[in-house]
Amino acid sequence: MEQITLSNGLRIFLEPRPWLKSCAIGLYIGSGARFETPQTLGVSHCIEHMLFKGTESLSARRIAEINDDTGGSLNAYTAKEYTCLYARVLSCHTQTIFSVLADMTLHPALRQQELETEKNVILEERSSYEDSPEDLCMDMFYESYWPQDMLGQNIVGTCESIASMTPDTIRAHMQTFYVPERMVVVFSGAFDRDEVCALCEKYFGALRGTGNPLRYTAPRTAQFIRTVPKDLQQNVLTLGFPGVPLEDNRLHAYTYACAILGGTGSSRLFQRIREEMGLVYSVDAFHTAFLGTGVSCVSMALSAAKEKAALEEVMRLCRAFPDSVTEDELERAKMQALAAVTMSLESPGSSASRIGRSALLLGRVPTEEELFEKLRCVTLDDVRSAAREMFRGGCVSLCAVGKTKTEKRYRSILGSEV
Repeated sequence: MEQITLSNGLRIFLEPRPWLKSCAIGLYIGSGARFETPQTLGVSHCIEHMLFKGTESLSARRIAEINDDTGGSLNAYTAKEYTCLYARVLSCHTQTIFSVLADMTLHPALRQQELETEKNVILEERSSYEDSPEDLCMDMFYESYWPQDMLGQNIVGTCESIASMTPDTIRAHMQTFYVPERMVVVFSGAFDRDEVCALCEKYFGALRGTGNPLRYTAPRTAQFIRTVPKDLQQNVLTLGFPGVPLEDNRLHAYTYACAILGGTGSSRLFQRIREEMGLVYSVDAFHTAFLGTGVSCVSMALSAAKEKAALEEVMRLCRAFPDSVTEDELERAKMQALAAVTMSLESPGSSASRIGRSALLLGRVPTEEELFEKLRCVTLDDVRSAAREMFRGGCVSLCAVGKTKTEKRYRSILGSEV
């Protein structure tokens, strides 16, 4: 892998795979809900939509036609800390698709009429999240866990913030955040090195640096019980425990602890409360990490009548976990992680994603050898130490969606943990 930095600070990463016949392209931009304000919440996501609505020289239809003519896939998504535009095409069409991607990013039309139409689309997308109890539960959990930070907000925004978007709002945000210091371009696959470097210089070389690199402040977390009454056949519960930031050396230990607890079919929670006790339809444990903060979660879907038994058993398993986790369980979790990473790296798109996110958020890209070594070197003591931090007394939060109980009742079920 080769890194090239243009004079304006734009970073380009080249990962040649000459045996392929296609190229994956990714443009990563440090623009997401975390860097917005209550008034501009959702603007990064709105921009992602508007980039496909046409440029100064290409209509939205023409962008779609070029994508289809080349047989490629051009798309985008918005996360809490960044926006990504990505494509995968046959190598012979790399120049064509990259020129379109660059034009969308640098010269979006941002017409008022099209923005008003797209607001309706975004509002429909927001409604779809609210109709999904799993999505709603996680949104409400994050909002309560980071109550004084934009990281806790839904990337789509509120009805009010979406309605208030204007072309000028979007342009002002792009002038601040769509800048070379907050951009990373990645090529992975078969491509002509000199050609793609020339393309990056041609389209992005004239961008001026603004002195606005990606910065963050570690947010404060809160402990809470939150209920969201909703007429559902199944309740969705998310339990939250302490976690670690994306840049923390203990990240893999926390990830393994969650995998052993409830992340796989052989995990303790799945085997106990689903297979043996039949209390839930689904149960999962996972760790989510951002810059400066993180959280460990247990999520499950079940009937309201089974909540008490399930919650009590989950808490019993969590309390016993640090001192009972075994070497065999750790080795199984390692194999799962190593296999997942290995298979992911076989895809140029997944590899480009790893490179782009690491470069943008962490400022460096670990080699594959470094990544595998970090996964392998986690010890049983590391996992036990992480688990003790996760499940230390009094550090559990809960968000419940559905035919919920009272906050007092949940506190009673969870006992001294809340």
